[in-house]
Amino acid sequence: MNKKPSAYRLYAPQTPYLLLLPSMAVIVLILVIPIVFAVYISFTDSNMFAVADRSWSYVGLDNYRDFITNPSFGRVLYATFVYVVLGVVLTFAAGLAAALLLNVKLRGSAIFKALFILPWVVPQVVLVIIWRWMLNPQFGVINYLLSSVGIVPPEFAWLSNPTIAIFTVMVVTTWKQYPLSFLILLAGLKTIPDELYEAASIDGAGSVGRFMHITWPGLRPVTSVLVLLLTVWAFTNFVIIWLMTRGGPADRTATLAIFSYLNSFGFNRLGYGATIGVIALLFSLAFSIVYYFAFMRRREDN
Repeated sequence: MNKKPSAYRLYAPQTPYLLLLPSMAVIVLILVIPIVFAVYISFTDSNMFAVADRSWSYVGLDNYRDFITNPSFGRVLYATFVYVVLGVVLTFAAGLAAALLLNVKLRGSAIFKALFILPWVVPQVVLVIIWRWMLNPQFGVINYLLSSVGIVPPEFAWLSNPTIAIFTVMVVTTWKQYPLSFLILLAGLKTIPDELYEAASIDGAGSVGRFMHITWPGLRPVTSVLVLLLTVWAFTNFVIIWLMTRGGPADRTATLAIFSYLNSFGFNRLGYGATIGVIALLFSLAFSIVYYFAFMRRREDN
């Protein structure tokens, strides 16, 4: 009597690895090799002209030492901290407020949801043009409205003020990005059973109590992933800052990503720019590891 071959014998033990090989090759080609090359040239005095004939020289840790002692070092770290930390907090808070507001069964709620996600579908170049026009010191609508009620002086320069510029760019980024937070948190709210709210209302829990003991714990699975995504995205964001201020004034809006680009292609210091990029990568990697073990790993174990 012939026995049918088992499912295990239908493929060789190395078949799963062979199936993963194409995707691994793509990852190595577009991710691993560029990172290794960036780390390598960060120890050289390479520039755009030296890359073609590989005429750069090894300088060791000089680039890293120069960046740490650079007068712009503190301004770049401050701009990165403000843009990432406050930007993530504002983006998350705006998305949560919008999700709570629209997590109700109302006629026409689909129209409001479409309006809330509208900033996400606007191209970043168009978004920057609109906001630069609204923030124009002479004829911008924001200056006109705020100066008419005495909040800001006439012709207030939002993008040229060294103190306000980074916060202005952060608000524009928040307006662009909060729909992503809104959609993810709204999806998380839909997974919370209505019976929990009904039971809490019967027990006399108020709106604050229901939020703290039902809504917030119910959103924890999506919140942990969302905060990680927003933080990594803020570390690497480039387009909005570059189109609005190009890192100015006086490097006040130059995050690590912007400062790396300026030195690599603006000042033709490719090795120095790669150094800043490697430092940004280390910051992002360190945060991701700490965040995973502090929050996401603990959630998975529970």
